[in-house]
Amino acid sequence: MTEAPVRTAPAARRPLLDLSAKLVRRGYVCAYEEGERALPEPDDVLTYGRPALLAVSTVACVATDDKVVSLTYDDGPDPSYTPQVLEALAQYKVRATFFVLVEQAEKHPDLVRRIIAEGHEVALHGIDHTRLSALPLQEAVGRIRDGKRRLERITGRKVLLFRPTYGAQTVAQYLATRALGMEVVVWSAWARDWDGSDAGTIAQRAIGSLHKGGFLLLHDYSGDGVGAPDPETGEGLDRGEATRLLLAGMKRRKFTSRTVSELLAEYPAVRTVWAEKRDPNRLTGMPASN
Repeated sequence: MTEAPVRTAPAARRPLLDLSAKLVRRGYVCAYEEGERALPEPDDVLTYGRPALLAVSTVACVATDDKVVSLTYDDGPDPSYTPQVLEALAQYKVRATFFVLVEQAEKHPDLVRRIIAEGHEVALHGIDHTRLSALPLQEAVGRIRDGKRRLERITGRKVLLFRPTYGAQTVAQYLATRALGMEVVVWSAWARDWDGSDAGTIAQRAIGSLHKGGFLLLHDYSGDGVGAPDPETGEGLDRGEATRLLLAGMKRRKFTSRTVSELLAEYPAVRTVWAEKRDPNRLTGMPASN
């Protein structure tokens, strides 16, 4: 790619109480396939409880009238799929953020370095796809700390962003992650690219979910096996083609993609309280929407 190098935005160094942030209820964020939607006015709870709520709130997207989003890819890198995705992104000259699994990154450090060299952002998704909200606090925080250290060894730079697997975290885990110097980032749009649909369906679903400032959840690998190729036929989602079709649709609608850190450096964050109670029996599945 010939794009300018990614600016390393100090997103994770922002104060816990980001007074410029827009605070919304979780239902706004979780309208993942609704597409364009206006930010609601804060109600009494969000207004009078703002300082306390901001202190435990997670970034979901940014507030802007510009037609810009962040394409975010989870669970990689993978030698089959990640190069396909990178080629599509290079073709359309857009940047994305890759929330990687450390075990995958350690198997394929060359792909991590390629992601960075081509102008994209590398962030932490976890050591593996373990649901951290199922673990005791000390164990969960130890895994986050160790994952950050190991990923920084590969990238040679600070890891500033963290997305918990399944988007699942407790309040205490969130606060511990911030204390480790990382901002916690979830998403506000998705394509459900784990449900067995073909590339065209995934791309149309993704295009329909776009909204200004949105963070779009995608995958360049399947960390928990959901949506992985059929073990007998080897057939699975063509993630490169899905990305290419998505980018063509974005171009038609005059949307572009930049990294999460770039957007957080330029626009106010949209934050919501995003946490659940610890449940050692719940090992998979997305958090509730309310």
